[in-house]
Amino acid sequence: MSFSPLAAIRFESSDIDGFLNTIAEALTASGYRVRGALQTRGAEGGECHCADMDLTTLGSQQVFRISQPLGNGSRGCRLHPGALADCSAFIEQELVAGADLLILNRFGRGESEGRGFRDLIGKAIALDVPVLTAVRPTYAKDWEEFGAGVACDLPMDRAAALRWFSAVQEARHAA
Repeated sequence: MSFSPLAAIRFESSDIDGFLNTIAEALTASGYRVRGALQTRGAEGGECHCADMDLTTLGSQQVFRISQPLGNGSRGCRLHPGALADCSAFIEQELVAGADLLILNRFGRGESEGRGFRDLIGKAIALDVPVLTAVRPTYAKDWEEFGAGVACDLPMDRAAALRWFSAVQEARHAA
């Protein structure tokens, strides 16, 4: 099992947020301080032709609306970079206050382009807080470049994710 403090669950179309939430719940029930954010989608409707996207922080349950409607005639919603930055700053404060694990919903387009939660991941590693995220095949190459031999990949398997966390905790406490 890898001792890498940076891991991603490889997935394509599964409910990755639900899966990551089960990991967070299991570790929280064991007394660990899990921080981060998972994505939820609101109902479609209104003037917007897309579902609202929110990030809900783990532990504090703070909700950040990260989608913004583009207006009449648009065919989708666009990520609201200010809301994502606000969410990231909020989570960073929680990390500084103390955390055992950071779970982030995705390493996606924003992170592959140097934005999104990329700086937050770096901050967590600097604070010696391991990071668990998820990556689709579309961003796998970007993830590998970002991880540069420090990151590892995990299957979408609860036991494997918990074993990874346990191995990382043991390595952190042995150092």
